[in-house]
Amino acid sequence: MHKILASTALAVLMAAACAPAGRTVAEPAPRDTITRPLLRPVPMTQGYRRALEAGTRAATGQPGPRYWQQAVSYRIQAQLDPESAVLRGSERIVYRNRSPQALNSVVLNLYQNIFTETARRNRVIVAPTGGVTLGRVAVEGRELRPVAAGRIGVVTPVRTPEAGYEVQGTLARLTLPRPVAPGDSTILEIEWSHRIPPAGTFRTAYEDALGGRAFNVAQWYPQVAVLDDVVGWDATPYLGDGEFYLEYGDFDVAITLPAGHLVGATGILQNPGDVLTPEATARLARAATTDSTVRVVTEAERAAGRATRSGGRLTWRFRAENVRDFAFAASDRYLWDATRATVPGEGGERTVLIHSLYRAGAPHWQEAARFGQHSIGFFSDRLVPYAYPQATIAEGPISGMEYPMLVFIHRAAQREDLYSVIAHELGHEWFPMMIGQDEASFAWMDEGLTTFLEDEAREDFFPGARAHEETRAAYLRVAGRDNEVPLMRHTDLVSPYGARTVAAYSKPGTMLFTLRGILGAETFDRAMRTYAREWMFKHPYPWDFFNTFERVAGRDLDWFFYPWWFETGTLDFAVGPVRAVSGGVEVTLTDLGDIPAPVRVTATGEGGASASVDIPLESWTGARTRTATFTLPLSGAPTRVEADPQGILPDVNRANNVWTAR
Repeated sequence: MHKILASTALAVLMAAACAPAGRTVAEPAPRDTITRPLLRPVPMTQGYRRALEAGTRAATGQPGPRYWQQAVSYRIQAQLDPESAVLRGSERIVYRNRSPQALNSVVLNLYQNIFTETARRNRVIVAPTGGVTLGRVAVEGRELRPVAAGRIGVVTPVRTPEAGYEVQGTLARLTLPRPVAPGDSTILEIEWSHRIPPAGTFRTAYEDALGGRAFNVAQWYPQVAVLDDVVGWDATPYLGDGEFYLEYGDFDVAITLPAGHLVGATGILQNPGDVLTPEATARLARAATTDSTVRVVTEAERAAGRATRSGGRLTWRFRAENVRDFAFAASDRYLWDATRATVPGEGGERTVLIHSLYRAGAPHWQEAARFGQHSIGFFSDRLVPYAYPQATIAEGPISGMEYPMLVFIHRAAQREDLYSVIAHELGHEWFPMMIGQDEASFAWMDEGLTTFLEDEAREDFFPGARAHEETRAAYLRVAGRDNEVPLMRHTDLVSPYGARTVAAYSKPGTMLFTLRGILGAETFDRAMRTYAREWMFKHPYPWDFFNTFERVAGRDLDWFFYPWWFETGTLDFAVGPVRAVSGGVEVTLTDLGDIPAPVRVTATGEGGASASVDIPLESWTGARTRTATFTLPLSGAPTRVEADPQGILPDVNRANNVWTAR
């Protein structure tokens, strides 16, 4: 792809590097002779265009009148052996076909196969586990046999497959004994086992630390892949860097472990009386009635072995509705804190239980429940109310990862760092848990939106924090360099890993802060709420996000979304020359960057009086327009002129934004 030079200064440096010794390098051509290649409409994929034509999506950014979405229900029974870290399970899946076509096959995600010795992956593992072992695989009671490679086709199905299943890496395709007609359903039954990897890997692991072993268990069961109106079956291999695109469904899960282990999970615990002591059950009930933190299981009780009911093994039963995944955490050393958050609800406020599970000695974790309480309440006020009845924060080997109603958090030395990670991961309860985006393909849709929310929450909880400035600084360290990549590039194609951090987190977080400054807080917040409300428990794509903002703002925003999301240009305004004129000051502002924007310029005179002017976008969108000269009324000689004094724009060189009188 052609790389547009980030600035005139970079062009000069490159010319100097290539010039013969002893020769003078000519100045580059004036920027006003260069056209605007980054001003163009936002492109759409063929699949999204077909969805618009089919009426499953609307050009306004809303779900279309013919929008459809599959549904799935899981009943899972699992047993975890903490000593060997082996997890065995069986599941019954009811898959409902709400699509307009009959289905001859079903695609499964077998995420644990990324930990095999030969797996293709773009992250490091510390020890292979062998992946998942499939036992019985049946459809409507008929057992399927594995089929030789190529007879079914995992990513692209063959024309005349035989009934059976084929595994290819982290994917499997089941060819069904009979087609599933629109409106019909089928039942899958699968038995499986695998070892949980040790700490040092990603997203799921066990760890021996702080006096005991803790498990963060995710991507642990065979899971039906998404079938949607834009791409069909999402048969994308899991390589590690990218995350997940998942179907919404209901879960009924039973997890059996030795007595003494506490378990936190997606969903609501259905049998507290079977697994918890009467004292812990009573404290848990009290936590739902107070804003203070209740110690449900204390360190003293843990030391005395009275954390759970006695017995050899106990089964914890959880139920969750309308969630896109299920994960759990477990340890025989966990302490348990709980409190409540209040969020808006129909007819008044409602209560959300906040749980915190951690091992003694984890720094600042006595405040973790309070941090979760603030985050859930803050995001509910800013966006749409948290939809689920509980949220669990579990300490362990995973540095930060989100699942419905459950987040995994590692230990942080600083209090503010722990809050930031908790707020970030709980922000994911909105994106992508409640608004079910394809985060595997478009990482900015979950990480970027959540980074913006995290920064907002941190600045609210820690007055004086400059979270947005820190995020913007992280982006500007890479902006315009060769290792910057467009936000719309698939995560698995982004390398090195540092480039993914910018493309997924800091750049989109910065762009949302900029867009709010351009549109105004009221319009921006209304657009975010509209997008969240209309796509709750559905599958939006980037163009739904873009179109929703244009609809709510009532203006074309392609000039903003195309260059910032699809390209890697930069923005750079420079003030000068400046001269005093009768009754004011004449200012020339030059656009040295690739991407235009509306900008405010403020002049300050002797005595402190100031005047401002807003230079509209249209001043920069002409094919050869690069400068604007204007006069601001000002009493007294000018002492300072500044472009973008509010700090809204991601300007790569803020030093040339300011002119001061000598």
